[in-house]
Amino acid sequence: MPAKNTEVLKLILQTLEISDPQAPARLEAHFQRSLLVVAGTETDVARYAEELRLAIIEEERGQVLDYIQQMGLTKLTIDQVEDAINALFPGRFIEP
Repeated sequence: MPAKNTEVLKLILQTLEISDPQAPARLEAHFQRSLLVVAGTETDVARYAEELRLAIIEEERGQVLDYIQQMGLTKLTIDQVEDAINALFPGRFIEP
């Protein structure tokens, strides 16, 4: 059974192009008492904004994620995206 951070740590190592076979174990040991979470992505923000009929451009998606992170939330939900877009970019509702 993989440790709680295995998938996130693999993604980090792949991104950094680190192929040292000991690297995953060292990172797992370092973060053994932590939970690393990828709460959501800019793709999630775009999808939720579309469902909510809120206008948001690609460059603003990261700002929404940053806002949600500042709130200390660990999972991205449609409600959080709605709150963040409305706080950061008022008046973005797209009329039907």
